[in-house]
Amino acid sequence: MGIAEKLQKKIRGTIQVLQKFVDRIWYPPFIGLLAILDNFVMIIPNDGILISSSMLMPRRWFTLALCVAIGSTLGSVLLATFVETRGLEWILEIYPRVNETMSWVWTKNFFEKYGMILVFAVAVTPFIQQPVIIMASLAETPLILLASIIFLGRIIKFLIMAYVGSHAPQYLNKLWGIKNELNETGVDIK
Repeated sequence: MGIAEKLQKKIRGTIQVLQKFVDRIWYPPFIGLLAILDNFVMIIPNDGILISSSMLMPRRWFTLALCVAIGSTLGSVLLATFVETRGLEWILEIYPRVNETMSWVWTKNFFEKYGMILVFAVAVTPFIQQPVIIMASLAETPLILLASIIFLGRIIKFLIMAYVGSHAPQYLNKLWGIKNELNETGVDIK
């Protein structure tokens, strides 16, 4: 078993243990905290955790979605703040040569053309948001504008996901881009 498979197995096991507490009052803020952390470690399957948690506790779908959206937004603002204060050099220390990858070049070109429209589009889709947040921060986008646009996109995305997970799980296989995240949390889509 390779490193990736071991990590995925560990993540799945941890999530399954965590979700035994889905009915606790501290659970929604806790998954919001995981959404904050995901902006820095990028291995937490937030979409899958949210959907599977909504399936386990359907009456809390709105609260779960709201906490994950707030957490994701706060994490984005923290990432943008670090980039603003530390600069591109800080990013390159953490992710060497990331600025030479195709996704970086793609994000940079699209951000130059579309700016905050791209930020919203990424926030409302399953794409990773870190590259566009970094671009927005390097472009000195005001944090309040960045936070507002990210929150709007994230709340739309997470409300849809949580609602489908809690009210119509049979349609999960129609939600684009989340099948892998659901598999990571132990939910099989057929």
